[in-house]
Amino acid sequence: MKQIILCFFLFFTAFSMQAHVGPLSSDSPNTISPKISIFEDDYNKISIFPNPATEFISIANDKNVKQVIIFNLVGRKMKTFEAVSGEQYDVSNLPNGMYLVQLRDHNLKVITTQRISKR
Repeated sequence: MKQIILCFFLFFTAFSMQAHVGPLSSDSPNTISPKISIFEDDYNKISIFPNPATEFISIANDKNVKQVIIFNLVGRKMKTFEAVSGEQYDVSNLPNGMYLVQLRDHNLKVITTQRISKR
C-alpha cells in the first residue's frame, strides 16, 4: 500500500512540475541542455602525467595553462611554475606523498585541480 501511495505521489509531483514549467523543447526558453564551448571542452581534456610521478610531471593539452601550482594535502603551496607548452615540471625535490596540482589560465582563473602521487 505504501508503495502505491509513493508511486502516485511521485507521478503527481512530476506531472505538476511538467504542467508548471511546460514542455521542454529546443524552441523553449526553459530548455535544459548543457552548453559547453570548445574552450571549456579543452579544459576537460587536460591531464597531468605520469601519475605517480618520480622526477617530473607534464601536462597534456596545456595550451590554455599559464600557471602550475603544487599544494600538499594540507593546502601549503609547495611549488609554482609559469607554464610553457610541452615543458616538464621538476618535482624531484618534493617528499613522497600526495599533492594537488592546480592549473590556472591567463586570467589566473583555476582551470582544474588534479591529485597526483609523488614516489
